Amino acid sequence: MTKFYPRWFTHEQQRILLPNILFGPDRMSTVWRAVVAPNDDTLYTSAVIGVRHEPAILVIPETTATYGVLVLDVYGDIINTNISTDSGGTYAFTGPGWRGKLPPNVIRVPLPVTSATLIIRTDKFSSDGENQIAIAEEFRRSLRMGPLLAYLRGSLRETLIVPVFFYGRSFKRDADTLIATNPIRFLEELQRAVKSIRTPPLTGENRILSERFDRLFSRGGFERVFARATQDAHAAIIRNYLSNTDENNWINFRNIGFWGRNYLDRSSITQFCQYCNDIEKSAYYDVFLDKDGRRLNGASGGYTITFERDQIPQAEQFWSVTSYIAGTISLVPNPKDKWVVASYTPGLERNRDGSITIYATPTPPRGVSKANWLPIPKGDFSMMLRVYGPQGRVADGTYVPPPVKKIDRRDTGRRPYSGGGSW
Repeated sequence: MTKFYPRWFTHEQQRILLPNILFGPDRMSTVWRAVVAPNDDTLYTSAVIGVRHEPAILVIPETTATYGVLVLDVYGDIINTNISTDSGGTYAFTGPGWRGKLPPNVIRVPLPVTSATLIIRTDKFSSDGENQIAIAEEFRRSLRMGPLLAYLRGSLRETLIVPVFFYGRSFKRDADTLIATNPIRFLEELQRAVKSIRTPPLTGENRILSERFDRLFSRGGFERVFARATQDAHAAIIRNYLSNTDENNWINFRNIGFWGRNYLDRSSITQFCQYCNDIEKSAYYDVFLDKDGRRLNGASGGYTITFERDQIPQAEQFWSVTSYIAGTISLVPNPKDKWVVASYTPGLERNRDGSITIYATPTPPRGVSKANWLPIPKGDFSMMLRVYGPQGRVADGTYVPPPVKKIDRRDTGRRPYSGGGSW
């Protein structure tokens, strides 16, 4: 299961989607659960690229917005496209072996597969904190995509903006539940996903493994063995992610999208950080434990993260910290609809020594700038530090985020804190 685990997710996520249609949510919300750990730093645009019959055309307009383009196969491996994000252009995704002729000024982007996922993230703020949401929204709405024939007819579609509840199903929760309660059904669904027309044909040892599995599975009599093995594999996928910690209990994978034969890491990332960028574009640090190794839980009152002056993440764009509910790894409901504290957050305050303290509490603490407050649930949760455009120690892999410290009401740290309350 470890090799093919990501395919269950992409198969289920793409079942109702037509290829080569760009779409994005009308807003970010706690309703979003379709992909784990969504960010509120960027505006999302995505599409399923389908090039089985003809090329797919993507038109990117000239813009002052900052955006990134990510293309992945159905297992989550990143496909290098060399699409420029410095200027607009018209691109043609072509499938394996395609030898047709493209119109002038259309840049060919050959794909090794006939089906892939396209994700375009557009920054809502500039590196110096300027609000660019309007520019980002205009940009994503002006993107156009469709099959080559539609391009020739002048009928490419602009991005379809859909209600956020379209993203409401938690595929992670469904997978977790199904594996725990009915692992044989999960295997049956995984089999169908691997045999889907959108799945690249298996070759070599992967084909041998799949065929052997099919023979044993269809023969029957091994249900208990398969069920136990599936649950054991799932536990190993989760354990591999949660155990990959540094001295301050932050989790950081630097091989996202380029795993080679490390299928366990690939499956772990699907479980906790599906569709994350590679290390050149973004660095991700995930934390589930405080500095003493105890599970993060908002019922304890709250926590602080203090970035010393020389420990503030170096980024070409910006950095941010987001909190998530355990289980679904979805955004935390709160009256302010606030899900992130970032370098661009208006009013973010520094301590007198130049450090920055983030207060992660269920309710806004008195005496603390609301900009420095990160809402958390009154239960288990996690936090993710993102660094967009890694530089310095973040880029070279030597950076370690500061520890997450439980708030001691007798020693409130460098800023006044009285617990609870409201603004």
